[in-house]
Amino acid sequence: MQLAEERRQHIIDMVQQQGKVLAAELAQRFNTSEDTIRRDLRDLDAAGLLRRVHGGAMRRAGAGVEPSFGQRQDAEGPRKQLLAGALVACVHPGDTVLVDAGTTNLAFARALPDGLAATVVTNSPQIALALDALRQTRVLLLGGQYVAHAGAVLGAHTVAEIGRLRVDLAVVGVCSVELERGLGAVDAEEAALKRAMLAAGSRRAAAVLNERLEAAAPFLIAPLQQLDQLVLEADAAPALLERLRAIDGAPEIKLALPSSIKTRP
Repeated sequence: MQLAEERRQHIIDMVQQQGKVLAAELAQRFNTSEDTIRRDLRDLDAAGLLRRVHGGAMRRAGAGVEPSFGQRQDAEGPRKQLLAGALVACVHPGDTVLVDAGTTNLAFARALPDGLAATVVTNSPQIALALDALRQTRVLLLGGQYVAHAGAVLGAHTVAEIGRLRVDLAVVGVCSVELERGLGAVDAEEAALKRAMLAAGSRRAAAVLNERLEAAAPFLIAPLQQLDQLVLEADAAPALLERLRAIDGAPEIKLALPSSIKTRP
């Protein structure tokens, strides 16, 4: 008979590899009852190793040591550049664009042609600096307390400033996309700021790497329906894309195909 510790380690490995597992399938795989599996998932959830959901469990976004902004910036650069190119296509000439902090959004800023947006407003000093070479686009940096790991200014002051804005396009960063729950963040302050950004935008967009799809984050930002456009990688799972498109009021799905857009250093 398989030890409980071995079974639970196998479950953790499967969640990390697949993103999601079903209790019924686990019970069949390990030749045990669903009640036993549910106890396993409950205990692993309590330990912060996965997130228990109805019928099974999902990978928990942000688990483990939070990487620094610099580490995230260096990771998966080509993939983020493709997402950035598709995000640029969401901008209309003359838009005022509110850009959330994040490494994918930093790639978006570097891909933004001078003058396409009339104004860019951001809570990220790195994004403001990336736009330094633009001469036909005005750049506004929001105030607040700088949080190094987020690469952003956060807090009540920043949220209040956003509350006084009305922009054409809000580009938010998200840590997870769950079909049933919506957009998630790993930090409560960041979730509150992202909600304010969505409320400020006439149009709203986000770009998400594959590993954040069907992952789980502890703080809800908003339902998926609050986005107008969701930019995903071209190799996102077809079955997942079909389920996303079937959601009532779902955002338009844009796939990040290879682009000729050049980025600034």
